[in-house]
Amino acid sequence: MDATTFAASVRSAIQRSRDNVEEFLALDSSSPFGEVVERFDGLLQPLNGLSGRVHLYTHAHPDGAMREVCEELEQELASLYTELSLHRGLYDRLSSSEPTDAAGPEERRVLEHGLRDFRRSGVDRDDATRERIKDLQEELVRIGQEFDRNIIAGGRTYVVADGHAGLAGLPADYLASHPEREDGTVELSTDPADRMAVLNFCDSAKVRREFFLEMTNRAVPENLEVLPRLLEKRHELARLLGFENWADYITEDKMVTSGREAADFLDRVVELAHPRAMAEYEELLERKRADDAGASVVFDWERPYYTEKVKSAKHGFDAQQARPYFPYERVRDGVLATSAALYGVEFRRNRDAELWHPSVECHDVVDKGEVIARFYLDMHPRDNKFKHAAMFHVAEGTAGGAIAEACLVCNFPEPTDTDPALLLHDQVTTFFHEFGHLLHHLFGGGQRFACFSGISTERDFVEVPSQMYEEWAWNPQVLATFARHHETEEPIPEDMVARMRAADEYGKGLHVLTQMFYARLSLSYYDRDPEGLDLTAEMVRLREGMLPMPHEEGSYFNAAFGHLHGYSAMYYTYMWSLVIAKDMFTRFESDMMDSRTANEYRSAVLARGGSKDAKDLVSDFLGREYGFEAFERWLKS
Repeated sequence: MDATTFAASVRSAIQRSRDNVEEFLALDSSSPFGEVVERFDGLLQPLNGLSGRVHLYTHAHPDGAMREVCEELEQELASLYTELSLHRGLYDRLSSSEPTDAAGPEERRVLEHGLRDFRRSGVDRDDATRERIKDLQEELVRIGQEFDRNIIAGGRTYVVADGHAGLAGLPADYLASHPEREDGTVELSTDPADRMAVLNFCDSAKVRREFFLEMTNRAVPENLEVLPRLLEKRHELARLLGFENWADYITEDKMVTSGREAADFLDRVVELAHPRAMAEYEELLERKRADDAGASVVFDWERPYYTEKVKSAKHGFDAQQARPYFPYERVRDGVLATSAALYGVEFRRNRDAELWHPSVECHDVVDKGEVIARFYLDMHPRDNKFKHAAMFHVAEGTAGGAIAEACLVCNFPEPTDTDPALLLHDQVTTFFHEFGHLLHHLFGGGQRFACFSGISTERDFVEVPSQMYEEWAWNPQVLATFARHHETEEPIPEDMVARMRAADEYGKGLHVLTQMFYARLSLSYYDRDPEGLDLTAEMVRLREGMLPMPHEEGSYFNAAFGHLHGYSAMYYTYMWSLVIAKDMFTRFESDMMDSRTANEYRSAVLARGGSKDAKDLVSDFLGREYGFEAFERWLKS
């Protein structure tokens, strides 16, 4: 579909949604409660399957004209959402509807959440305040797009002057895919595939440091100007809505409930992780001194490299040893086969679906002979594409209505006739992680109400299914089904998996502490008035107070930290979710491929979408409230 035709279809759906609003407002006052909430839930139904594609195409479509028109459409959609969220007539009509004795819990939940969201949007403020809220919401969409665009389009190149000699330590297939140019140099991108390879394995400290600076500065200077505007406008909006700061506003309807509670959670995790992290840092420094006897510090651009060296020495495992067992297509097929066997479904390739790039695949999810969902895989890097890994929802599924659709957007190497695109095990783990998000959205698509479809739980719960599914990437029995040497067809040896797992356990203290730095940074940017706040100085202050690795002068991590837009103050979500995931995984530990447990999990958690509070979903599956104990055992083991 060309950009003009696509834009026309979206704008037509926007108008039909506005027509739905008028029909809803015209409902007779005696209309049954169930009809009222169903009609309210369906106001935006004409946009289902379109608004999700707008967001996806903005980040992944190869055609510049389509990306440009989708940015415009994102702004028009945001205007519609803001308009409806501040529509006093809608609020009054919904609030005037009283649930009957026969109303079910989900009908009541639609009313409760609808009224809550109206109040959080500022619908009950005076006309002038509502108008300012509307202007801010629309401005924030444009600022957010600018912030994201600078990260996506701001990828830099780094030229290795010494050619392959300057990339000593990197595997032969990587060098083959990055040939020397006529002048003997090699050009690298700052995209994730090059990033991981260079920082983990390149022996040249000069190359790693210079590459690191290019990578961290890929949205500099642009986002150093955009980020303050983003923070200032969000703070103003939070104050208009009656909150002390944006952190308190954005966490109020989450599991954590407030910025203060999020900060307390971070303090607890930092206290647990700190001793282990410091011991690991000292080991890295000791290893660095084998190369530089006078070394007194390990920098961020050195941590991945020396972590690999220590892992190899302590556990007899080098991350490159496992790569021959993980050609991309085998990994893809393995993730799909594992998921199909675990949940008793079939993934059937759909070759008739409309795709936006030749490398994109479409698969239907078939359960008991019926197509219940659909997903797309856009897995390889290209210019002007989203640079990380994420699940984009495309359509919300409803019982008896549309099927759920979603897309994985990743940046794994692409196989060719001469290159099988070998993955690091970290990338295999990422594939399972993102597929966990995908399954949550697809299995959660059978709701009566669209507002509870898919991943519609509290934002600080959404990482639980994905982080838990990472565990399957480590199971020897699971890996044995697909991890085979791309040349010899030999399955990955169990002892290698054991060494790989032991090596992975090394460094988790520093990993957790670094994640807490990211979480503290996102919270500190949003838990105060940002006026006059030197954002770079605040980043350096937090780093020096929390991490043993010092700040690298001239680097601006905050300018390319995309979560400062998407997650805003909620980067704590990843560790909060990991605590829950570690506890929930205890039910799978005895047999990870037990379909009975998997389907209890699917029924109690994934298939419920947002129809219940997240804490209740967890207790339904565990038979109790979740706790911290499993996470503590993991961190200390």
